[in-house]
Amino acid sequence: MPETNSKITSRIAVLANGLYVVRYVSGPQGGPFDCVTLNPSPIGRGSVDFFPAEGVTRNTLTKVGDCIVVRVKGEQAGLLLTEFASTVKSSPIELRIDRIATAGRDAQDSQTQIRQTAPPPRVVLKGHVQRLGDVIAENGWLGAPQSINRIEGFSVDLADFSPGLVLAYSCRSGKGAEPDVGTNGHFVGTRRQAKPITSVAFALSGERAADFELVGQVVFAASPPLAIVSAAKELSGPTGAEPLVALNLEIRPTTTQASPPASPWSDMSRTQVFKE
Repeated sequence: MPETNSKITSRIAVLANGLYVVRYVSGPQGGPFDCVTLNPSPIGRGSVDFFPAEGVTRNTLTKVGDCIVVRVKGEQAGLLLTEFASTVKSSPIELRIDRIATAGRDAQDSQTQIRQTAPPPRVVLKGHVQRLGDVIAENGWLGAPQSINRIEGFSVDLADFSPGLVLAYSCRSGKGAEPDVGTNGHFVGTRRQAKPITSVAFALSGERAADFELVGQVVFAASPPLAIVSAAKELSGPTGAEPLVALNLEIRPTTTQASPPASPWSDMSRTQVFKE
């Protein structure tokens, strides 16, 4: 067999109970051997679940922007990060692990931090809507609150991107289905498969997450609107089987006084249909 100059290095990150986003920030992208795989480690008594974003397979990060949401349950748990480099001279891959603030102490602690005023990113919603196909909405509703046309998949792009801020979101395509997880622009859900989205969740992470808050609403068919919160709370209809029909989301600085979101039962902003 021919000799190779590839190298393999491993390290362990010990994580407390909670949700985390692991992102490929920078590094070589020369081939299939320039990557990082994530696996549970025998260190710690907690359990680890992985929810890879679209395009990520076998819990392996291969390019800048790839991410995986990691859930640690119970007690502390170790995360084994194994880096594969195509050559011994390859620069190391830089990963970033950000904890997603959840309801409870994390939210209370963030209230006590001194926050600096920062311009929020614009939110652009793209989705696949039953009978309409692919649509895009900015500063308005994706879908229609009083419609029966379900949203089957969507992505959330942060225009005028603010460094240090990550929006993580997930959905389930059917009651009891595994969550599909994405961040900043990743598509979650399905297209042209007639599968409804029956639950969604949103959360901010990153070193600037405390500077911003999520404001918005989601509507499931024949159900009243539900407020979006920044604590990764999963939202669904009364029975958990109602399909998602409308979504409105905005990111605001926490230093500003947020006014209540407009009622979805009033006139919605115009939605533009686009073709890929």
